[in-house]
Amino acid sequence: MRRFVKLKALLLLLLLSVAILSVLPSFAQIGKFELPPLISETFTRQFKLGLDLQGGLHLEYSVAVDEALENKLDQMAGELESAFKEKKDVTVQTERKGKDTLILRFENPEDVKLATEDVMAVVAGHLERDLDAENLESEGIIQMKVPEEVIEDSQKAVIGQAIETVRRRVDAMGVAEPNIYPKNRQVVIELPGVSDTATELRAAANEVSNLMIALINTEGIQVQPVENREDPGAIDMRVVDSDARAVLEQIFGADKLIPQDDGSVMIFDPDRLGAEVAILPEVAGADPDPEMVTISLTESARDEVLESSSDFRRLLKVIERAAVLEMHMVDDETPFKDTGKPYLRALFDAGFVTEGLGISVAIEDNYGKPEKGAPMVEEPIAFYALERETLERFFNSLPPEWRIPNTHKVAYGEVPWVLRRNEEPTQLWRTHIIRSRADITGDRITTANVGYKQDTNTPQVEVSFDKIGARDFDRMSGDNIGRKMAIIMDERVVSDPIFNERIPNGNVVITLGSQPGDSIREQANDLVKVLKSGSLPARLNKEFEIRVGADLGQESVERGFKAFLVGLGMVIVFMAIYYRRAGVIAVFALVMNMVLVLAAMALFQATLTLPGIAGVVLTIGMAVDANVIVFERVREFLREGFTARAAIEAGYDRAFTTILDSQLTTAIAGLVLWQYGSGPIRGFAITLLIGIATSIFTGVFATRVFFDWQANRRGFDRVSI
Repeated sequence: MRRFVKLKALLLLLLLSVAILSVLPSFAQIGKFELPPLISETFTRQFKLGLDLQGGLHLEYSVAVDEALENKLDQMAGELESAFKEKKDVTVQTERKGKDTLILRFENPEDVKLATEDVMAVVAGHLERDLDAENLESEGIIQMKVPEEVIEDSQKAVIGQAIETVRRRVDAMGVAEPNIYPKNRQVVIELPGVSDTATELRAAANEVSNLMIALINTEGIQVQPVENREDPGAIDMRVVDSDARAVLEQIFGADKLIPQDDGSVMIFDPDRLGAEVAILPEVAGADPDPEMVTISLTESARDEVLESSSDFRRLLKVIERAAVLEMHMVDDETPFKDTGKPYLRALFDAGFVTEGLGISVAIEDNYGKPEKGAPMVEEPIAFYALERETLERFFNSLPPEWRIPNTHKVAYGEVPWVLRRNEEPTQLWRTHIIRSRADITGDRITTANVGYKQDTNTPQVEVSFDKIGARDFDRMSGDNIGRKMAIIMDERVVSDPIFNERIPNGNVVITLGSQPGDSIREQANDLVKVLKSGSLPARLNKEFEIRVGADLGQESVERGFKAFLVGLGMVIVFMAIYYRRAGVIAVFALVMNMVLVLAAMALFQATLTLPGIAGVVLTIGMAVDANVIVFERVREFLREGFTARAAIEAGYDRAFTTILDSQLTTAIAGLVLWQYGSGPIRGFAITLLIGIATSIFTGVFATRVFFDWQANRRGFDRVSI
């Protein structure tokens, strides 16, 4: 094993040099210093800092799994209805109960026998006949159940699909190194670097400070701003040769300065400042400085700053958007029960809409094509309100006998409405009566792009369907010429066009607004991103949100680095004293081990978290453990009378098996943590696994090169160990 020692030493030195150069760009990014272009252009890969180190956004969403299962059951009900109509020419009514039961009702009980395998194949593997309800088949009713194992598999699939959909959306927004993982029925999203709270607050505070300085300077008073490092939402101001508080009272007036319970004084002058700020009380026990005053954003102003962060708000909207595109037929013609009138007309004539409800009633234009088979709908009416909740409360408060039947439902959409002359239109919510079951859903979308109206140059979203979706849209448009269709996106009607002719190509245009501008273009771009990433299988309900500031991350880095230095220092002292020169060799190998761990993380662009730093510290102990095993074996052989060269040879050979076994058992534990853990646990597992590989290399190969170098010298007869 002592052959080619010089070559091995050269390769070891080369590897160490490359590893150091690979780590430098990562440290340059963290430490905010520049590297020579040759290094930065050659070594472009870096390890990333996790959420707990560089700050960012932590979100937890619960997935409405049961709702997704119910939607899937509704979809299968529609497929069964279509299959019976196409293959058996029989009309079947379906009713869903909960998330696992579907009831089929035949007008003629004899038609139950038509439920043959070729028809029921559309739900094979998802639904089974309920054997406990076979007695209902004589009444023309088939009851079907979803097996428990199918429900469990479906629940896992829903959560998995939600995670993949969210990941595609976050990637489309350009967020680097997101960490998205499941936790029971929740989706956890960690976005490092997003929403740097300190930076946003500091920028807002500086803007307010500049306005205040401009106001004070108009009086010919000299003002000096001083950065407040303890609070990013505050800033210190020095009014030279003047009482700062008296100057502020003079500039804004006593009526604008409102004392608060906590001792601060709020400056209420939004017209000139644009935000609520407060004069903080003087620190107790400190020497008062009348020239100095500290102004700070109030709590409400801070919340407004963080909430109005454009990137933050857009990202949340993209993540949370269900992007469920549905197309329902509008039904303004079917009479409600025995009234002989459409549903909304029946409610209005019965006197349910009264003054004080906040609801207006408007008569819409007539539409229809009797020559094409669609009756003329005369004077259809719609309900309008400023808030959607107003309309929802109205329908929910109706007596049971006046509520809309299960075959239909009320949908809502926003429309511009001029309430007063010469004023900008106000967005009002209006009602649409639609059929409950969607004719086409967004899972058939193949492409989505941003286009523009030729007359107004307003951005719009153009979508195309696959073959099945195009066929269904062709049938839908051909069978309903003269009728309205409601295009619903995320439970909101975005358009209600009338079918004037059959549309065979399955292309649909979604309009987002009536005025051109960047906001509508931004909405269109975001909608295309979510449509391309796919609709969420179920709604995401936000359960928890926390924004981690970069200052907290800096504190974590400092503490972790101190722990690393303390651990490394104690190991160095122990090894140098107890194993003498061999201990020094082990220390060099230990330092090399740390460099290789960080270089490997940079190579794979891994994310370094605070638990990851703990894994690196643990690696120190494992690396030293390998050297201790080797050194103790060498000592044993020296005591048995072996020569120095023979003791080194036998010590490394005998220790290798022990080192490998101990490291493999730890590696198995690390693999389990990496496979089944999440978030910080996986970060710890990754650094642990990398550390195991580098520890074996440095403990068995690197240190032996040093011993072999000594053993090749003439006259070598003892080893310092």
